[in-house]
Amino acid sequence: MDLWTQQFGLVDDCLRACVFGDYIWRQNPPEDSAWPALSDICYSDAIISWNQLFGQRSQETHWTKLVKNIEIPDGDNLKPFNKEMIITYLGITEAEWEAFHKLMVDSRNTRVAHLNVGFSINTLPNITKALHTAYLYRDWLTEALHLGNRIGYNINVSQDRAKDSVEKYRELIAKAYNGL
Repeated sequence: MDLWTQQFGLVDDCLRACVFGDYIWRQNPPEDSAWPALSDICYSDAIISWNQLFGQRSQETHWTKLVKNIEIPDGDNLKPFNKEMIITYLGITEAEWEAFHKLMVDSRNTRVAHLNVGFSINTLPNITKALHTAYLYRDWLTEALHLGNRIGYNINVSQDRAKDSVEKYRELIAKAYNGL
């Protein structure tokens, strides 16, 4: 599987898990139904897929592995994807980003992928920040493919934006939750 397909797959996994988990949680489902457990599964998937993209740079699927190979021609409107872009988009400080990033990585390492009962996590990560990070990156990936077409590649690029994917996921989970 090529790196582009991996990136879109992971970012869509993260978006879908965030949307599904959030939707279920907001419905306040009965404790004796499957929905709370499904919401937990979605939360775990969001943490894992987010970490595969934004966690540790040693991950083969970390966003830096893809963007370092993209040369943006002078004068093009596409801005390089970087941490500063994420921080600006989220409207947080670098210290807040570092704290969120550490919490996401620690949650993945000690609660989701592995269970380390000796490691205390008093607050779980804000899934909304994970959603917005993936949202920004998905739209950037789409724009990077459009850049490829501008410089002469023949790439079939979907016109779907992150907002379209999020809306589709909201519709899907609402139908499922309501038995449609």
